[in-house]
Amino acid sequence: MYAFVVFVGLALALAVVSQVLDEVLPVKAPKALATTMTVVIAILGAWAIDYSVFTSFGQSLRADWQNPVVTGIVLVGAGEFLRALASNMGLSISIGKSDRSKTA
Repeated sequence: MYAFVVFVGLALALAVVSQVLDEVLPVKAPKALATTMTVVIAILGAWAIDYSVFTSFGQSLRADWQNPVVTGIVLVGAGEFLRALASNMGLSISIGKSDRSKTA
């Protein structure tokens, strides 16, 4: 159970960090480049904290280098999934300018 909570927490944190960087950086990158940079940040973050979602669940990959790489990719996918799930439920986890004139 704790492994799943850590995984979801890291995925949400990564989604927030990518949105903050998108808002703060003065140059607006295309969506594909922003997603690629998010994957790179996720891989570097997973490598820096030596975290593997697969070993947390008792599974291991063939080589040790694959653990942070695939974990970073999975974290980005989970973050996008959680963002889409929240928006489908009517919640907003976006940061920055929002139109508050709309009523629910």
